[in-house]
Amino acid sequence: MRRLSPLLFAFALLVMVVPAAGAATNSILPVSIEKAPIVPDGTTANEITDFVLTFVDRDPSIDGLSLLAGATVTATLPDAFVNTMAGDINTAILLQGWPQSPPFPFPWITEVSGNAVTATLTSDYLVGDFGPGVKQVHLFLGDFRNPGPGVYQVDLVIKPDPASSATFTGTGTVRILPKSRPSVNAVSVFSGGGPPPPFNNAIYQTVAAGDDAADVGLYLWDKGSSVADGIINPFVDVAIVMSNLSRGRLVQGNKTVGHVWIDAPAGASVYGITGGPSFLGIAAVSEIDVGILVTTFSTDPNATGVYTIGFQLNNGNTQQLFVTAE
Repeated sequence: MRRLSPLLFAFALLVMVVPAAGAATNSILPVSIEKAPIVPDGTTANEITDFVLTFVDRDPSIDGLSLLAGATVTATLPDAFVNTMAGDINTAILLQGWPQSPPFPFPWITEVSGNAVTATLTSDYLVGDFGPGVKQVHLFLGDFRNPGPGVYQVDLVIKPDPASSATFTGTGTVRILPKSRPSVNAVSVFSGGGPPPPFNNAIYQTVAAGDDAADVGLYLWDKGSSVADGIINPFVDVAIVMSNLSRGRLVQGNKTVGHVWIDAPAGASVYGITGGPSFLGIAAVSEIDVGILVTTFSTDPNATGVYTIGFQLNNGNTQQLFVTAE
C-alpha cells in the first residue's frame, strides 16, 4: 500500500472538505519553503531572496490548482526582508511541481507592493492543459535581501477564480542560514520537453521496466557562494562512484564530497546510476556559474515499482529523485 506524504495527506483532507460551488470558502493549504534550485544562496542571510513555496504535493499523479484568468497568487514576506527597490527583476513563477515547468509565455504578470508579491493570471492555467496544474510559486526577487539568520513565516493567499469569494491560504516557514552551504539541486533542462518550458519532470519519472530514465542534471555549488557579491563557487570535476548497487559517493579527485543512495523495489538486482565528472556551466534563469552533473539511471528489466535516488553533499542539502518502473 502506498503511503501518503504529510503534504499529500493534508491536501487530500482539504479537497474532501471543500464546500459546494458558490459557497464562500477559505481553505487552508500546507506550505513548505525551500531554496530555489537555480542559486546557491536563496535562503542565506543578507543574500538575494530566491526560494520556492510548495502548497500541493509534487507527485504528478496528484492534481494541482486550476487558476482562471484574473486569479491571483500573493506571497507576503515579513518586514525583516528588505525591498531595496533598486529596479532589479522581481517575478513570481507558477510551477507544476518541478523546476522549469510553467507554460511559456507566462500566462500571468507579477506586481510588487511593499513586501507583497502578486501573480495575476492573464489567461487560464488549468489542470491538464500543461500538466498537473499549479503547485508551487518560485519567488525570484532581485530587489529583495534576506534578513539575518533565523526562522520566518511567509503568508500565501490564492484566489483561483475572480468571480468567486473562495480562497486558499497558508503560511510557510523559511529558515535563513548564516552562510551558504554546499548545494545539490535537480533541474529539468536536461530531461527533454523543451525549450521552451515546460520541460519534462526530472523529479518524478515513469518508464518501462528495463528502460533508462531521462537524464537528470544536478546543479552543484560549494559553500561560501554569494550571488549579491559576485562570489560563486561551482562544484566541478565531481563524479558518482558506486560502492555497490545501492550505495555510492560523490567524488572530486581523491576526496569524498557527498553520498549517493538508491532504495530499489523488491526483487530489483540489475540497476544503477552513472554520472560525471561535473563541468562548469551557466545556471538556467539565474545565469550564474554552476557545476553541472548529468546523471543517467537504469532500471531492472525484471522488477517493477518505485526507485528512490538520493544525493547529499557533505554539510549540505539532500536531493531526491523518484523513478517508477512499470
